[in-house]
Amino acid sequence: MTSAAPMPPSGAPAEVVLEVRGLRKTYPGVVALDQLDFDLHRGEVHALLGANGAGKSTLIKIVAGLYRADAGEIHIDGRPVDLRDTQTAQALGISVIYQDFALVPHLSVAENLFLGREFVTPLGLIDWRRTHAEARRLLARLNIDIQTTAVVSSLSMGQRQLVEIAKALGIDARVLILDEPTASLSRGEVDTLFALIRKLAQSGVGIIYVSHRLEEIASLVNRVTVLRDGRSVGTYPVDQLDRRNVVALITGQERRSQETSSREARTRGQPLLELRHLSRAREFEDISLTLHRGEILVLTGLVGAGRTELLETIFGARRAAGGEIRVGGQPAKFSSPRDAIRSGIALLPEDRRGHGIAVIMPVFANVTLASLVQFVRLLLLQPKRELQHARRMISYLSIRTPSPFQAAGLLSGGNQQKLVLAKWLSTSAEIFLLDEPTQGIDVGTKDEIYRLVRGLAAAGKAVLVVSSDLEEVLELGDRIIAVRQGRIVGEFANNALDPTLLVDAITHGRAA
Repeated sequence: MTSAAPMPPSGAPAEVVLEVRGLRKTYPGVVALDQLDFDLHRGEVHALLGANGAGKSTLIKIVAGLYRADAGEIHIDGRPVDLRDTQTAQALGISVIYQDFALVPHLSVAENLFLGREFVTPLGLIDWRRTHAEARRLLARLNIDIQTTAVVSSLSMGQRQLVEIAKALGIDARVLILDEPTASLSRGEVDTLFALIRKLAQSGVGIIYVSHRLEEIASLVNRVTVLRDGRSVGTYPVDQLDRRNVVALITGQERRSQETSSREARTRGQPLLELRHLSRAREFEDISLTLHRGEILVLTGLVGAGRTELLETIFGARRAAGGEIRVGGQPAKFSSPRDAIRSGIALLPEDRRGHGIAVIMPVFANVTLASLVQFVRLLLLQPKRELQHARRMISYLSIRTPSPFQAAGLLSGGNQQKLVLAKWLSTSAEIFLLDEPTQGIDVGTKDEIYRLVRGLAAAGKAVLVVSSDLEEVLELGDRIIAVRQGRIVGEFANNALDPTLLVDAITHGRAA
């Protein structure tokens, strides 16, 4: 990093507006935050960096009042506070702008700015004249040139981002948290947003800036805090870091010590899945790749890069606009997931509860859900054989359940994921598509999933993994493909691969 945004001049150290000490948050089997310390100065832009799963979102949601911490303290202006809900946080001047905007598309800009805080006449009616006047005043204060009567759905993504910021400042925010604010913006919109962020910081607002885009950091922020595995690995003035330092802190590169060199060698067989110039409007474009028997190919990129949409297109849940899918060397056209399943393709979806299992059905029925025909004789289902098979799969995958008759929705996240695997292993699938296979899973179960995935490849299956977890990408992939904004921007053999190359590819489309 070569240049830092200047802090407001002051003869004394900058005042701390937000401070968290010893923050801890756990979920069943997962430690999301572990004794985390963090502080934010008035008038600074403080970058919060870390890989997916590092704890950034959990920290933000605790400060915003969405989650309650299990332990630790939060101070605002030096006073301990209990952020028991979002209303309390907002009353204390804390505002969060998430990547998915909280604006109502069919309402006007003015209506969105004062939603829930409407101005009313003595008769109890909305005072539209005052509403638009106050909206114009608020936008003018921030140099935002948008008509207050404009319907939000007609605005560009950059304009919506500015309206979100104006809305946050309408409640006199002293702490503003921006979560991946440039993910959907054009270069010009990014420049406008950065100018507004600098203006807000100069006015004394403390800003937490969450981003994966390292190229944005140098000219915008004052300090950088890096999280890894729920802990802070350090807070640094931005001018003391360069890109390689930051990537090493994010990835824990110093801990890896060339793990990939000891990867168990697998024999790569013939191509099982080929994509040729596959495209789908506004989701992904010109995707060409080959997946071989006995190989684990990992597709990685930021949220919105089109990875999930690509897997769902391969699986027949979406229709491609152009290009070709080939399975076993033959062209394949799937009008539904049923066609893909018949061609030997299985999908473990990112939303395992919503799309992977039937939560109200028993465990054994989920195991056989995609392979019931195997247990039918003379048009009659043979429940004894079905249950015997389910028990074998439960034992083989170490699915922890008190009974095969327990509802699947009562299992832990990791056991639900293994249940989805059991379902597809019960079929004749040869190609496995795994979308974020260990998301929200504890470390122990994550290792079990990794062993199962490697076992699939060792058995001659072809595995295509989508993952945002950099450590997981490097742990699993024989080859790694980086995707950015719906396009392939790099392909890497995972042989002592420098993580910097991956991070640079997915964040700005080129290697370091």
